Amino acid sequence: MSIMKKTSLFAMLIMVMLVAAACGDKADNNAKSNDSTAAESTTAGTDDAASKSDDTDKTSETGTDSTNTSSEENNASDDTSKVELGTTQKGSYTNDYFGVSLKFPEAWQFQDAEGMNELTSATSEVIAGDDATKKKQIELSQAKTLNLLMASQYPLDGSKVGPSAMAIAEKVSLLQGILTGKDYLKATKKFMEDSNFPYEYKDFTTETIGGKKMDLMQITMDAGDGTTITQDYYSTIIEGYAFNFIFTYMDEQTKSEIDNIKKSVQFK
Repeated sequence: MSIMKKTSLFAMLIMVMLVAAACGDKADNNAKSNDSTAAESTTAGTDDAASKSDDTDKTSETGTDSTNTSSEENNASDDTSKVELGTTQKGSYTNDYFGVSLKFPEAWQFQDAEGMNELTSATSEVIAGDDATKKKQIELSQAKTLNLLMASQYPLDGSKVGPSAMAIAEKVSLLQGILTGKDYLKATKKFMEDSNFPYEYKDFTTETIGGKKMDLMQITMDAGDGTTITQDYYSTIIEGYAFNFIFTYMDEQTKSEIDNIKKSVQFK
């Protein structure tokens, strides 16, 4: 497979598997932390049990369904039941849950969520190769990832690289150490470096897009034919999700097209 095509595939998939690497590194620490917490809470077990018993009595008195209460609590911590993938039409994308909209050239190709899922599943085989650990990381990340938008000047099969715009969101938690968009991008960079992607990285910066501050990581890659591919990775935390844009361009002309898309972004 050519460097150019591999680069396109990386661009399409990389944001789907960002936090998985960081989560894997933190899993053992979290487990140890949980064990420690469990041990510390033993002395308070009697009080906790009494408190729960009181709550149960109150629930019975009021006739509240405890199953429904539990469900509501789960939904409060995991809003997947409310999340929407948004609407992609010719030249535009809107998503009320994340409160975002943007426009892209009407002549561009685009994929819906189902098409993106199929594409990223196929591409994951290229990224992971025979590395079972990396494959597991990708699978874990894909399970929590919302593929929202994929629009490109050229067909999205990786055969030709052109300017493109993507939007992806991934469920994160404080336990993962992902508190800001910058934290998410740091995990991205680590994954890329560990995977030996041939990228050059610029310093993290912050930029306002559509009225919202987003952390930015810019990377470049030599495509091997005199072309330099630039990708701007934007990230911010919205409703417990790392919401991300990836904009890809090659030269001043394609950068101008991407700049127009950025200017069209609006957050409510």
